[in-house]
Amino acid sequence: MPPAHDPFLAHLNRASALFEAGDVVQAGQIWQAILKRDPAHQAAREGLYRVKLVFDQQAHANANEQLLQEGCTLFDLGQVRDALAKWERILGTDPRHQLALTYANNARRELGLARLPERAAEAAPAPLPAPSADPEQLVLEGVQLYDMGMAEEAMTKWRRALELNPRHQDAPKYLEMARREQEQGPAGPPAPIRAAAPAAADSQLETRIWRAGQLLRDQRLEEAAQAFQSLLDQGTQDQRILAGYHQARALLAARDAPVPLVLPDPAPAPPPQPVGPPEALLARGPAPRDGFRLPGNLKGLSLPRGLRSPRRIMLTLSVTVLVVLGLILYGVRRREAALKEAVAAAKLSALQPVSRMVQIPALPETLEAVRREAEAALADDPLRAYFRAQEWQRRDPDDPAAVQLVQRAKDKLSGPPSPATLADFDKALQTGNLEGARTCILGLLRHDPDDLELRGRARRVLLALAPLYAGDERMAKAQEALCLGRALFPQDLTWQARLKLLEAIQAMAKSDRASWIQLLG
Repeated sequence: MPPAHDPFLAHLNRASALFEAGDVVQAGQIWQAILKRDPAHQAAREGLYRVKLVFDQQAHANANEQLLQEGCTLFDLGQVRDALAKWERILGTDPRHQLALTYANNARRELGLARLPERAAEAAPAPLPAPSADPEQLVLEGVQLYDMGMAEEAMTKWRRALELNPRHQDAPKYLEMARREQEQGPAGPPAPIRAAAPAAADSQLETRIWRAGQLLRDQRLEEAAQAFQSLLDQGTQDQRILAGYHQARALLAARDAPVPLVLPDPAPAPPPQPVGPPEALLARGPAPRDGFRLPGNLKGLSLPRGLRSPRRIMLTLSVTVLVVLGLILYGVRRREAALKEAVAAAKLSALQPVSRMVQIPALPETLEAVRREAEAALADDPLRAYFRAQEWQRRDPDDPAAVQLVQRAKDKLSGPPSPATLADFDKALQTGNLEGARTCILGLLRHDPDDLELRGRARRVLLALAPLYAGDERMAKAQEALCLGRALFPQDLTWQARLKLLEAIQAMAKSDRASWIQLLG
């Protein structure tokens, strides 16, 4: 606690409050500013040391997290020994890292090695976190375990999610997929492709493509890009791999791109003018005077007798000088105040364009926005209304209006099946007819809106059509495609980010839109 007479007491209290609230950077800036004024200030030194400890802990945690992700990527690529080396490096610095120990024991089991012992005797272990009670979190954890090849543990997570939320939409599908893969036989470590078993190779390729797509849906962009790159390096000719790789790279570039700062071009400098002597030096000066002379009308005046004394004359002159100096100082102060106001106004006007450019939009949708969109789309687009109503029901399962809206949208979708087939869809894609492909896949979705494979195909078509519509200045069509994609995948925030980017593109000049339109795909 700083002493009560400390001149920086208010600043120290503010820095401590910011640090406790989690704003470590701003608190460190205040303590650093105090040390610039007083290098021997002990309380400020202690505050900066606390900031250093926080940054060191974050750096250590980030390094372990990076090693953990690299190990997962190597394991997915079949490099089990390299993945085991990454996880054992984490255990060398943090022997009680439970997730790294689980991954390492799973890799050692794949390699036929003995399990690592629990190192609980080295230090008092921290209590394990309580099992998650959030069905969405349990589903995500199950997907991560399934990507690591731990199918039984993943199925346990998904069953727990169904116990907490029996109406969960994704958990039963993941369980069915895992059961089918178990019936086909264990995947085992990756083996070279043999000509005698093309069906197994196709199944393994589809599994790797699905895992890479799942990484992309979970916003693990670096791992998704590496997984797609590995598939491309093997010479696999599949449009899904190429589209997934380009999407991961585009999202990485959009996330890491700095905010452009547009500055006005400097005004051209005027051409130099020839310099000559000033006119005052060339003009003839006035004739020299003989000395101080009073005007003729003042020569006959005489001062009153009370003002003739030197003391009164000096007093009068002093008062006059003080009044003149006061007026001069007043004018200087007024000019300084006006200058400060002008500088502050100039700074504010210069920062306003930059502040508008660096505004970060809020991506998550509110429940009220989902409800309004579902009700508005029911008449014109029952397919999008059905997906929006499903999201409303997922967020608020106890709302009877959501259940009724789902049923109404499903009734509107009922009808004769679409004459289009998946073969027509593939043919339209091969010929470059994206509009025809969109018509085919939407017709199939109206007949079976819960088919995950059809949703994935629709995602590819919508991502290809959005930049095409925007490039042709059909912004309404581009917005309609992105809104349908957001309805298909409500938990993928990249669709909401693309809609925000489309609004920003519409506010740009046409000459500046081309480079940004590509990010819509």
